[in-house]
Amino acid sequence: KLDSLNGHYIRAAADERLAALVIPRLEKALGLALDEARRARLLAAMPGLKPRAKTLAELADKARFYVAPRPISLDDKAKAQLGGEAPALLGALAPLLAKVNWQGPALEEAVRGLAEGRGLKLGALAQPLRAALVGGTVSPPIFEVMEALGREETLGRLADAAPGYVTEHVSV
Repeated sequence: KLDSLNGHYIRAAADERLAALVIPRLEKALGLALDEARRARLLAAMPGLKPRAKTLAELADKARFYVAPRPISLDDKAKAQLGGEAPALLGALAPLLAKVNWQGPALEEAVRGLAEGRGLKLGALAQPLRAALVGGTVSPPIFEVMEALGREETLGRLADAAPGYVTEHVSV
């Protein structure tokens, strides 16, 4: 019951306040001071993170991938998602993302368009994309994640996950 009550107060708290409370936990866990870019990503991600957390420790754990240094570590399920055809798909997606308006609906349109153009269901592209960006197979909605990460970080993580298929600095 206390976790539920605590979650209520987390959801009601200002994003800036929660970020300030989580930053020391993340810095300790990662062993590095968060620079302004990482702090900005954390703040941008907070609206999507706080509804899913009941404690500050849980919030920090769920926020970790937003501020982790590259290349991010991949769990076994993420590694499995990045096998087979996934690197080539991510390689085809990166130049589309480099040119798109960096907002959720436009990002979704680009990903859906590529999937449909290749005769794939959205999940066939979205799951490897999620694995490359978060290092796992569970996260807030992927287009929300991409928006919070920003164009440069997203393309960099794609390049890390699909070397040889994605160049980090895809021409915009």
